[in-house]
Formats: sequence, structure tokens, C-alpha cells
Amino acid sequence: MIEPMAKVRVASPRTLIDRVTSTLQEVGVLHIESTPLEAAQVPLRPQMMDEAARRRRAELERLREDVRRLLLLLPEIPADERMIARPTRHPELTEDGLTRLAGLVREIGRHVDDLATRLKTSEEELALLSKYERALAGLAPFLRFIQDSEELDHLGVTLDEREGSGALLPLLREMMAKITDNRYELFHTRIDARSLVVLLMFPRVHSARVRNLLWEEGIAELRLPVSVADKPLGEAMRLLLQKKTDLPREADRYRRELKAVAFQRRQELAEYYDAIVCGLEHIEVSLYFYHTEMALLIYGWVPCEMLTALRLRIEDEFGGKVVLEACPVAPKEWATVPVTLRNPVVARPFETLTRVVALPRYGSIDPTPYMAVCVPLFYGVILGDVGYGLLLLVAAAMVRRRHRSHPLVRDLSTIFLWASGSAILFGFLFGELFGELGGSVGLHPVLNRMQAFLPLLSLSIGIGTAHVVLGLALGAHSAWRHGNRQECLTKCGGMVLVLSFISLIASAAGLVPREWMAAEVVGLLCALLIIFIFGRGRGVMELHNLVNVLSYLRLMGIGVASAALAFAANKLGGLVGNVFVGIVVAGALHGINVVFGILSPTIQSLRLHYVEFFENFFAPGGRPYKPFRHFHATPPVRG
Repeated sequence: MIEPMAKVRVASPRTLIDRVTSTLQEVGVLHIESTPLEAAQVPLRPQMMDEAARRRRAELERLREDVRRLLLLLPEIPADERMIARPTRHPELTEDGLTRLAGLVREIGRHVDDLATRLKTSEEELALLSKYERALAGLAPFLRFIQDSEELDHLGVTLDEREGSGALLPLLREMMAKITDNRYELFHTRIDARSLVVLLMFPRVHSARVRNLLWEEGIAELRLPVSVADKPLGEAMRLLLQKKTDLPREADRYRRELKAVAFQRRQELAEYYDAIVCGLEHIEVSLYFYHTEMALLIYGWVPCEMLTALRLRIEDEFGGKVVLEACPVAPKEWATVPVTLRNPVVARPFETLTRVVALPRYGSIDPTPYMAVCVPLFYGVILGDVGYGLLLLVAAAMVRRRHRSHPLVRDLSTIFLWASGSAILFGFLFGELFGELGGSVGLHPVLNRMQAFLPLLSLSIGIGTAHVVLGLALGAHSAWRHGNRQECLTKCGGMVLVLSFISLIASAAGLVPREWMAAEVVGLLCALLIIFIFGRGRGVMELHNLVNVLSYLRLMGIGVASAALAFAANKLGGLVGNVFVGIVVAGALHGINVVFGILSPTIQSLRLHYVEFFENFFAPGGRPYKPFRHFHATPPVRG
């Protein structure tokens, strides 16, 4: 249901603006209205931000970004270790407090920036060295052959021996012998299944020709990092091997130092961050206040059940200096009233399905309770198998347990828990356990989906009729509440139209006494008359509900298709002749059926609600209820 809201006005001396703002934020139930209707009717002036407030906001925003950056650089301390850290008391964010905080942030920032820069440099060098790791490992045994000399040059190359590339090593030997007149040394080793790393030693006078020829033949020269590219190969490789050993130790040391700083300062910085966000919220919300020469006026909305508690808190805090009064709400204001949904615990997860479309407008009808009943019902009618329902139940329970801290996943998994329970119940009704295997364990169908097509047809049409008529009844009730009598009568005519038409078809099929046909025809004609008199052109849309009822035949059609696929899986598995292969074949088909059994009932159940049900009463466009409260800022952490 939609929570009833009260419109309130808070009147206070302008000198108490800071205390009133803090109290309202602490209580956290008032949705502050930025453009109340009274502002246009009486001479009220909006609160303006003076120069001091602008300077304070700019300083707080700068500090917020500086503290946020430090929190991103510092590692998060686990909760169990965080308890050991001594609690810190930060000064209030007065002018002097802001000055001290700015100095503290600069002091911590210099140290943290230095450590973070060193750590980043070490990690980047390590990442770069990882590209050369295999080549360095391959060339390391040949370092003893490398001698720094002005007459000799050393070159490392990698050979890719992919299929079709030919034998590159003999080709390289032939090239080197030709260029250097056999004055060269070649050492090689395999670094993986298709790659070789080669060390070449040759007179320096041939360096240019050797490099040009390698480039022409597409043989990759081992490119060393820029930091050692200007050094001789032997020295460069020794430096890289040394760095490979030293860099991980350096990176670990910087991480430990950052963790030590985080252990000492992160909680303090997080508290400052929270206080800064709170201060900024105070400044921003003050722009929604109005004032006269002496008084401060705040308009807003409060859930009716919380109004008394808010009034008592203001009286206790300020005595008679601050007054809270409830104001009458005219129906024309309903479109501006913020909306919050309040449903029983069992129906609360289904609010997610309502919000997928939109929040209902204030004064309209919340469809959540009806979805909480009908979505699992439709799901069970379609899936209707004990085995599939149990699989879905286990999967939904595991997801909910693992992701209970994630609201969306928790709500969706709870919905599937209810849906799986419905599927199990209808599985007993249909006598199905992975298809017709239910008979082998003593399940006796009350309604056999593979045979009783006419009863299933009647069940689907009956469910559709009840669902569409319920939507029309809710639409008539909503129209009556809003004083739209013509719309109410049109919806009532639509109800009579659907009931008369379906009853007429049932009489023609012999499902109800044929003697009723005359009354049904009269009801049908009267309904049409009411619809076109009171609904005029829009009344044509009510005829669409007759087609909507037929849409519920998908409950039968998709359910029978699922049962038929389960039956086919068991039959094909039994025809294979090999027990193991038969289990594999049947299991694969049942697996496909389970996937479709999760997706298809979900899509069809939601479609029947969003299209056939909602169109008769649902009024989207509600403003979300956003109370002014201090949402404790979550300290930023590195991803």
C-alpha cells in the first residue's frame, strides 16, 4: 500500500536555522518541499546563500575531494582489526576546525602521495618486467658468455615456430654465417612449445647489417625496457634480473607502510569525510527554506504515523520557539505528494517488480499486494512440476543466502522462492515430477495436463477473467476516490462486459446452464450501453479487455509445452538402450526445460501483470519519498 503522508510546516526564528536543520536531519523523516504552493500565495522569500556560506561550501567541497582521494589511496582496514585502532575525536567543522583539518590532510597527503607514487612505479615496472620474464629466464644461463667489449655486440631475438613458418633457427645460422664470415656465436633455448629465445654474439662492425637483415626477415629483436635500453645487453639483463628480485620486496614494503598509515589515520579520515558530507547537506538543504524578516519556514511531507514523534521531538528540543503544524492536503496536490510503499513483510520483495515500471502516484493504488499473490500463482500454473520446483527452490535459496546483503538480488531470489513453492504445489496437482515420473513415486494427478485440455482451458480463462475484473474493480475504486464518476461507471460497465461475455461463451459450450443466455445477452448489451454513454470515445478501449482475457491462455499453452518437453526427455532417454547415455540425453533435455521453466513463466507472468492488469488502474509517476536525513557516507575504497 501507499503510505499516507501529512503535509507539515515548520516555523522557527531565523537565528535557530542551524539547530533546526541539525534536528530535522537527525530525526530523518521530513521530505523537504522545494516549491510549496504557499510560496506563490503569500509573500515568502527563498533562503539565499550568502558569501560566507559560498566560501564554506567551496572549502568543504575541496576538503571532501582531498579526503576522498586519500581514502581511495589508503587500503581498507578489516573490521576485526579496525576495532583495535584507537577512536579519534575530530574537531567540529568550525572555521578553526576547517583550518586544522586542511593542515592535517596536507600532512597525511604528502606522506601518502609519496608512498602511493613509489608503489605505483614499482608495480608498473613489475608489470613491464613480466613481459620479458620468459625471455630473461631463457637467456639467464648465457650471461656468463656475455663480455662487455667495444669490438663485440650482443643481440637477443625470439623465434616463433608456428606451423607453416619453417625452420627459422637454421635460416638464422645461415644468415649470420654469411654476414659475419662465420665469426659469430649463437646460444638458444626453448621457452615454450613454439618459441625460442636466441642470444647472438658477433663483431660490432656487422651490427647494422645484422639488424637490417633481421628486420627484413621478420625476426623479432628482444626489445628491452626503456630504463635499460641504452645499456649493453649483458648489463641490461643483469639489472633486469636484479630488479625482478628487488621490486616485489619494495612493493610489499610500500604496501605495509600504506597499511600502517591506514591503520592510524583511515578511521579518522572516514569520520571527517562523513562530517564534511553532513556539512554540505546542511548548506544545500537550506536553499529549500523560506523566510520572512524574522521567521524561517520549512515545508515538507512526513508519513502520518511519524508525525507525532517529529512534533514531540521538536517540542522537547526547542520548547515553544519552533512550531510544527499539519496543513490540509487538497486533492489537486496529490500529484506532488512523495510516495513510499509500505507492505507486509511477505509482500515487500514484490515492490521491486512494481518499481521496474514506476512508482504509483499518491492517491492511486499500489499493485504490490496483488502481484505478491498472482505472480507466484501464474508461475506455478505454468511450471507445475515438483522436480523443477525443487531445483528452483534450492537455487533461489542459495542465491539469497550468498547475496543477502544485495537488496535487488535478495528480493528477486525471495520472489523465486515463492514461485518455486507454487510450482511444487501445482506439481502435486498435476502429478508431475520431471514429467510423468511422478506416477512412479505415487503422485496421482488431479488434473493431467497431457490429457485434460478442456479443464486447463477453463482454468486459464477463469484465472484471466478474475484477474482482468480485479483490475477493472481497482480502476473503478480509484476513479470514485478521485471524484471521477464517469470513469468509475465506465470501469463498472467493463466488468459487466467481461463477465457477461465469458459467461455467454461458457453457456454456449455447455459449461453453465443455457437458460442463462438471455440474461447474459442483456448484461452484454447493458454493459456496452454504459461504456459508450459514460466513456464516449475512450470506452472503445474497454472492449480490449475481452482480448486481454484470452491472453491468459498462455498459462495453459506454455505449461503444456513444458510438460510435453519433460515427457519427450524421458521417452528419448528410455529409447537409447544404454542407461548411462539415456541419463545423459534425458538430463540434457530436462536441463533445457529447466532453463525455459525459469525464464518463460517469469516473462509471461510479468507480461500479464504489466499489460493486461496494470492498464485498468495503475497510475505511474509518483515522486519518491526522500527524507532529509544524514545518510552516513560510505568511505570510498579502492576497487
